[in-house]
Amino acid sequence: MPSNPWVLCSDFNNVLHSEDRMGTPATAAETQGFQNLIDVLQFTPLRSKGWQFTWCNKQEGSNRVYGKIDWALGNYEWIQIGHVEAEFLNLNTHLFYFN
Repeated sequence: MPSNPWVLCSDFNNVLHSEDRMGTPATAAETQGFQNLIDVLQFTPLRSKGWQFTWCNKQEGSNRVYGKIDWALGNYEWIQIGHVEAEFLNLNTHLFYFN
């Protein structure tokens, strides 16, 4: 059954993979629920450019943690539109720009 194109962009407050966090390692338990949600919805993270990490805990030195918690997700029909990517403009701005 065909579906309409869908894109979902938000601050999900969760990393998807261990490499999406720098500072304190992300555990499989932390990423599993978000990965399950994406799988159930049959979404795919869109290609992105700009800032790799979209959040920082603003701590000093070895206590500082960066994470990618803002995501642009699309379904198969959205991905088929063509060259689509999300641009993360800076660490403090939750703004998605699609090229």
